Amino acid sequence: MKKIINITLLCALVILGAVSCKKTTKGLRPIVTGGSGEVLVLINDALWESAVGDTLQSILNDTQLGLPQDEPVLDIIHITHNAFGSMFKTHRSILDLRVSTAVEKNSLSVKDELYAKTQSFMKIEAKDNQAMIQLLEENRNKIVAYFLLGERNRKIKTFRRSVVQEIFEKVKSKYQFTLSFPAGYKINKDEPDFLWISNETPTTSQGMFIYSYGYTSEDLFSKDQIIKRRNDLLKKYVPGPTEGSYMGTEKSYPIVSRQFDFEGNYAFETRGLWKVENDFMGGPFVSITYLDEKNNRVICMDSYVYYPNNNKREMLRELEAIMYSYDSMNK
Repeated sequence: MKKIINITLLCALVILGAVSCKKTTKGLRPIVTGGSGEVLVLINDALWESAVGDTLQSILNDTQLGLPQDEPVLDIIHITHNAFGSMFKTHRSILDLRVSTAVEKNSLSVKDELYAKTQSFMKIEAKDNQAMIQLLEENRNKIVAYFLLGERNRKIKTFRRSVVQEIFEKVKSKYQFTLSFPAGYKINKDEPDFLWISNETPTTSQGMFIYSYGYTSEDLFSKDQIIKRRNDLLKKYVPGPTEGSYMGTEKSYPIVSRQFDFEGNYAFETRGLWKVENDFMGGPFVSITYLDEKNNRVICMDSYVYYPNNNKREMLRELEAIMYSYDSMNK
């Protein structure tokens, strides 16, 4: 009798466990697949080989600004709708293009996490090829920005799970905001007006300089003044590999800047190339310079990559994601 009771109890526990597992796993979605910066494009072959495909490629494969070698803004993987099986549905970024006379209204729509966690999904529908081309051209910036934002947010979410606590606390105490540097980054130099953090390997270097100075006039936010301040501080604190060498800014390459709102603060983004004066090292940089109005100061987060003769887009975007992990303590 006791054995029968034990068996009955065991069966009940197994059934309960199965029901419980079913409840806890219901609604869970897989993680995304694919490489960073890739967009899976769903489009039939006829459209892909037409002016529609050419227009789309001109948008997604446009040249990324601020890199020493040409690299596309995004990488394209093209498949047809018929080939869109389960192995593709978890891709991190999906762009679905459809042209049909059955389409009632030309439209662009997005749906996050349609098939997988953190997934970016965009659908564009048009009645004919010309309408699709017009829709693509009119939304050129919106299309790219949507997928780039998805990539950045995925990186930030990952970094916050493996944040280097020492750097987190140092930035917090020194500048009254936090950044989520992932494993691998270390503090290189800590001066009263300058902090240098980097991730070094035998072949690469990714780093960020954080510095601040008093706000005295609007002129501090001109491109020339931002670069001048950058060069002065890097010459002082960032020596090169040979005697008399130091990091600076490459003036023979275009330096591009834009004004934007950074977490509610007046800010400038600056992109260009850095070089080591009196040596041969160089690479891309991107900086965010913003006004901390509450403390009457200018703060700059200045990121760089060194990876000679190799693509650098994703390495620089990793640092951009760290800058955008910013969280102010002065809220």
